[in-house]
Amino acid sequence: MGELEEKETPQTETTATQETLDEPKETDKMLDKKDEAKEKTPSPQSSKPATPNAGKKSPTPQAEQQPTEAKSGEEIIDIPAENGSKSNGGAAGDSEEKKISKEEREVKPKKIPIGGLKLPGFFMKNKPKAEGDGAEGELLEKDKEQEQDEEKGANGDAAAKAEEAQKPRAGLGQRLRNFFVRKPAAEKDQKEQEKKQLSNGDADAKSEATAEAAPAEDGDVPTKRGLLNAIKLPIANMLPKKKSGDDVELGLGKAGLASMETLDDSLKDQDTVDRAPLKSNGADELKSELKDEKLAAEQKLAAEEEERERPVSLWCRLRGYKCSVDDALIVFGILLFLLLLGVIGYVLTHETLTSPPLREGRYISAVTSCGMVEGVKEDGAFAFRGIPYAKAPLDELRWQPAQLIDNIEDCWNGTLQTHNGSTVCTQRLGNGTTIGEENCLYLDVVTPHVRYTNPLPVVVLIGAESLVGPSPGILRPSARYSRSHDVIFVRPNFRLGVFGFLALDALTKDANPRSSGNYALSDIIAVLKWIQLNIVHFGGDAKSVTLLGHRAGATLVSALVTSKQLDGLYTRAWASSASAVYPGKALQESERMNTNLMATLDCQDAACLREASSEKLWAATPDTWFNFPVDLPKQQEQTNASRHEWLVLDGVILQQHPTESWKQATAAAATAVGSSQSQKPKLVMGATAHEAHTPKLRELHANWTAEEVREYLQASQLGAMGLTDEIIKRYNATNYAALVAIITDIRTVCPLIANVRLQPSVPMYVVTQGEGEDQLATVDADVQAILGRYEPHTVEQRRFVSAMQQLFYYYVSHGTVQSVDSRRRFIIVGQDAVGQLDHEHCNYWIDKDIVPRYARTD
Repeated sequence: MGELEEKETPQTETTATQETLDEPKETDKMLDKKDEAKEKTPSPQSSKPATPNAGKKSPTPQAEQQPTEAKSGEEIIDIPAENGSKSNGGAAGDSEEKKISKEEREVKPKKIPIGGLKLPGFFMKNKPKAEGDGAEGELLEKDKEQEQDEEKGANGDAAAKAEEAQKPRAGLGQRLRNFFVRKPAAEKDQKEQEKKQLSNGDADAKSEATAEAAPAEDGDVPTKRGLLNAIKLPIANMLPKKKSGDDVELGLGKAGLASMETLDDSLKDQDTVDRAPLKSNGADELKSELKDEKLAAEQKLAAEEEERERPVSLWCRLRGYKCSVDDALIVFGILLFLLLLGVIGYVLTHETLTSPPLREGRYISAVTSCGMVEGVKEDGAFAFRGIPYAKAPLDELRWQPAQLIDNIEDCWNGTLQTHNGSTVCTQRLGNGTTIGEENCLYLDVVTPHVRYTNPLPVVVLIGAESLVGPSPGILRPSARYSRSHDVIFVRPNFRLGVFGFLALDALTKDANPRSSGNYALSDIIAVLKWIQLNIVHFGGDAKSVTLLGHRAGATLVSALVTSKQLDGLYTRAWASSASAVYPGKALQESERMNTNLMATLDCQDAACLREASSEKLWAATPDTWFNFPVDLPKQQEQTNASRHEWLVLDGVILQQHPTESWKQATAAAATAVGSSQSQKPKLVMGATAHEAHTPKLRELHANWTAEEVREYLQASQLGAMGLTDEIIKRYNATNYAALVAIITDIRTVCPLIANVRLQPSVPMYVVTQGEGEDQLATVDADVQAILGRYEPHTVEQRRFVSAMQQLFYYYVSHGTVQSVDSRRRFIIVGQDAVGQLDHEHCNYWIDKDIVPRYARTD
C-alpha cells in the first residue's frame, strides 16, 4: 500500500484537550491540485493518534509530496511496505533522507493507518461502484501514483493526470463488459464475500502489513453468463448490486480498505464527518468487537445455509407458486385434452365390447328368428337389405294374409348375405308399365349400431305414390340420417294393386277367417310383428316404433292405426299427404263391384285366379281403378259413391270406418284421463301447400297469367257454381302457385283438417316453404327434409329443413310435437314452425260443400 505519512506538530493544549478531527477535503479536489501542492508549504497540522475510531489521513495534498520536499520540524512515520521496504522513504529515497538533518527528524512510534482497518460504516453509500472499483483498489492505485511521482519527479504530475483521466473510461468499459457477464448467484456471492472479508478484517487488526498486503476480493472477474440469461437480464446486470443491511453494519461489503481519499469521496457533506473522541487503547477493544461480530455473522450465515438446505414439501411449493392466467389456461387445456381422450377411449372400448367384429372391415352379422344375416357398412351405418319377414305370397298363399316364417324348413342355412336388397313387389308405374315380382315380402334395416345396449328408436317407412305403385317412391332409408339422428330405419315391401287389395267373393270363401282384401295391411302388420321379435338384435327398441307413411303409404298408416290388430305393435305414427277418403263400403258391396275382373279373366273360383299370371291380372284391371282426379273438380266427376276404393271394411283388420274409431278413442281417452287434451298424440297428419302440382298441369300454359287462371276456374265445377270471382279474391289467384294452392286445399289439406277436427289429440302441419321458379311446396318437400334429401339454396330453405327435422325427430324420441298446444294444433311450416288456430280457407270450402265431397282418393 505504500508508506502513509502524517505531518505532526507539537500538540497544544487546545488540540490535546479537544482531540477533534479535521474535516476532510474531497478527493477530487486533492487530485486536481497536485501541481499546486509541490509549490506550497504545508500548514502545520495537529498530530492525531492512530486509533481505530479517530485516525485520519491528512486531507491536504502537501502530505503526499512530503517525501521529496520535507522541511525541518516535520515528523515522518515509517511504515513497513508490503515487501519489507519503506515506500516513499525507503531504499529508493535514501539520498533524499540524507539532506534532512537528524535534529530535524523525530521518529514517532508506528501507527496503524485508518485505511488499513475495515471498520463498520466505512463504505461507499453515495457512489455505487462497479466490482473491483472499491476503496482498496482506489488506495492501491493512489499509492502507485505516489511511487510514480517520486521516481519521475516533475514528470509524475502529467502521468498521474493521464492515469486519472483514464479512470472514468476504464470504469465505463468494465460496466459495458459486465453487461454480458454472468455474475455469481447473489446468495452464494454474498456468503463468500462475507467469509473473506471477515477473515481479512481479523488479519488487519492483527497486523498492518498483513492488512496492506491483502488484495481486495471484489476485483475478481465474474464468470460469463449464458446467452439466454444475457438476453433475459441485460438491464439487471447494468444496475449496481445493492448491499444488504447486515453487510453495511458489519463492514463486510465490497467497500474494502477505507482510505482518506475514499472517505473524502463518500462524505460530500462536511457536516456528516465522524467526530468521535480519540482513544488510546481502542485497538484491543476493536479486536474483540470484530471477533464477536465475525462470530455472529458466521452463525447467521450458517443458519441461512441450513434454512436453504432444509427440504421443502411439495404442498408448500405449490402454495408458494403464483399462478398466472396463462398458466391456468394451459392447465385447463391439458385437463380438457385428457378428459377428451378418456371419453374417446371409453366410447371406442364400449363400442368394441358391445358390437360384433367386422369381417373384412365392412361386413357385419346379426341374428334373426330364422338365422344369421350379414349386412354391409354404408356411410357410417350398417345396412341389411333383403331380409325375409314373411313367407312368399305365391301359389296357395296368393291373396292370403301375410304369414310369418315359423317353420325351420322355410329358413336358410348358414348366414344369409343381405348386401344388395331385393326386388320390389309387382306394381304399375305412372306410364302404364309394370315392374317387380310377387315374391317380394322382404325388408331393409339401416342401423347405426349392432348392439344390445342403449336401444334406439325405430322408424318404419311405408311409402307409395298410389296403392298400385310406384313404391316405395322417395321414402327410402338414409344411412347418414340413421347415424346422425340415432334412429333405425326399417323399410318393408308390401303388395300393391290387385295383389294387395282385391276383394272377391271367391277369395272370401277360400279364406279363414272369411274375408278378402286389405292384404297389404296384413303385410305391414307382419312387419311390425317381425320388428318385435328381431329388432333388438339390430340395436333397436321394440317399445319405440314410429310408422312414417307418405302419400298412399300415409293413407294405409292412418287407416291402420284405427285397427285393434296393431295394439302393442307400434308406439306412434306420422302420415304425410294422406288421402282423407277411407273405406266406407261393406265387404259384400266391394266384392260385388269387383266381379267384372273375374269376368275378364274368365275365372269362376279362387284356384283359377291363383293360376293366372301377374301380367294377365294387371291387364284385366279396369282403367277406372287407376285414374284418380288431381285437378279442379269437374262437372262430370264421379261422386264418392261410384268411385273405386282399394281399401275395404274387411271385418278383420278394418272392422269399422275410421271416423267411428276416432270418436270412440276420443271418448275413451276423455273418460280415462279427464281431458283428451292431456293425451300424447299417437298420430300426426301433414301435407304441403302445393301438393297438386304436376308437370302436365304446369305445361298447359307457358306463363299462367291472371286471365288464364280465371278461365281455368270458370271451366270447372267451381265456375259452374258461380264461385270464380270470390275464389280469385280470396286467394289472389293471379299465377300458377295460387291455382295449385286452390286445388290442394280442395283435394287434400281441407279434407284432412276435417278429419283432424274429429281427433282432438292429433296435430296437423302444412308446409308452405317454396322452391324453384314458382316457389312451390311440392308433395315431397316435407319427407325430403326429414330424410335429408331436400337441397336448400337459401337461408329460408335451410331453416325450413331444420324446423321440419326438429318436428319429426323430436316426436320420434319424445312422443310430442313442438310448437303445438291444445288450442293451436295447426302448424304452418315455412322457414319456421308456427302454430295457429286453423287454416283460413278450409271453412269456406266446407261451407260450400266442396270439402270433403271432392277429396282425393287413393
